[in-house]
Amino acid sequence: MALGYAGITWLLHALAMNNDALWGFQRFAAWWPLLLAVGCAAVALRGPRILTSSVVMALAGMALLLIGSTGGFFLIFECIFTLVLFGGARVSKLTEHGTLVLTALLTIGMYFVTGSAAITVTLAIVSAMVLLMPAQWAGNVRHARELASSEARTAAAVAEAAAARAEAQSAEYERLLVAERTTLAREVHDVLSARLSAIALQSGASLNVPENSALASRAMQEIRTQSVNGIEELNSMIRMLHRGDPLEPAGSLRDIPALIQLFSNSGLHVSYANALPASGAALDALTQATIYRSINETLINFSKHAPEGELSISLALHQGSVQFSASNPTVPRTSTQETAAAAGGTGTGLLSMRARTKEMGGSFRVSTELDTFAVCMLLPLHTSFPNAASPGEASIPGPQKSPERVNKGKN
Repeated sequence: MALGYAGITWLLHALAMNNDALWGFQRFAAWWPLLLAVGCAAVALRGPRILTSSVVMALAGMALLLIGSTGGFFLIFECIFTLVLFGGARVSKLTEHGTLVLTALLTIGMYFVTGSAAITVTLAIVSAMVLLMPAQWAGNVRHARELASSEARTAAAVAEAAAARAEAQSAEYERLLVAERTTLAREVHDVLSARLSAIALQSGASLNVPENSALASRAMQEIRTQSVNGIEELNSMIRMLHRGDPLEPAGSLRDIPALIQLFSNSGLHVSYANALPASGAALDALTQATIYRSINETLINFSKHAPEGELSISLALHQGSVQFSASNPTVPRTSTQETAAAAGGTGTGLLSMRARTKEMGGSFRVSTELDTFAVCMLLPLHTSFPNAASPGEASIPGPQKSPERVNKGKN
């Protein structure tokens, strides 16, 4: 650009296409090459110092106009273009407004000085081309660049938001997968653990008394029954998962006596008391299934860790909630027994009980005080009993039949 301005100015001077110097500046007319070189150098080096370069261009351009060189128009044109396009937002706006004011003042001033409309119109046209045109041209280019930059930032923000949304969806998908795996693991554990534990207990009882053929026959029959039932339950769960149906609550309060009988037949001491009105038949299916699964897990843990003691299980109303309690004395173990117990227990059952209780909005507590292992679960009532207290009040059971009770000992 600087070489172009220098070449055009040199050509105009060679063709004598230049103006006369103003009065008093004729003696400097021969200096136009030096002034042109300074102005073109400012054009070439304007990058890092916009304001300084623009001031040099403006001074060199005005000096060239005073000594009659048309090259001054180019330098003033480039000065305004540079300020509007590359200057700061405030400098650019001031330059645009300043060119309008300067053009108007020059036009009005020329008319009052000369009184000639032709000269005034000529000056107005020249001022518009030298002052207004570069300002408007640079302003349009600047606005286009700002618009492109804004669109680029918008596109980057949209892309970033899309990436964040995809990451959030991926995290939610992983969370759902973890939750689904946890639910499936809990269901499989609850379905199979009771069956396998009963099989282990029955086979152990049969092996401990090999000469008792009647006990062995009964144990083998029980093992077969539990195996068939376990396979059927597992197949039902698999079919349900293939269809995509939600897992339905399995087990109810009326199934608990048979479950306790199953473990008692293996020689465990278990007592069960159901003090709920109508034995809890009015409870919803989910609450009954949760209690059934919890008693199932309690029996399994008892058979693993304290089979020589006595397990007490009770159901009752407590302050507007269904309370399930279970306790048994802890049994001192040798180091070998402790190692075997630790290897056989993973704590999955207690975690499953706690998770089920939390899902239903209840509370779950485990304690090992006074040489007694105790579990207490409180589940909110979803069905009104005739004698149930409202939440927050102590329940006062009214007249009712004696609670359902199952007491079993070793055979």
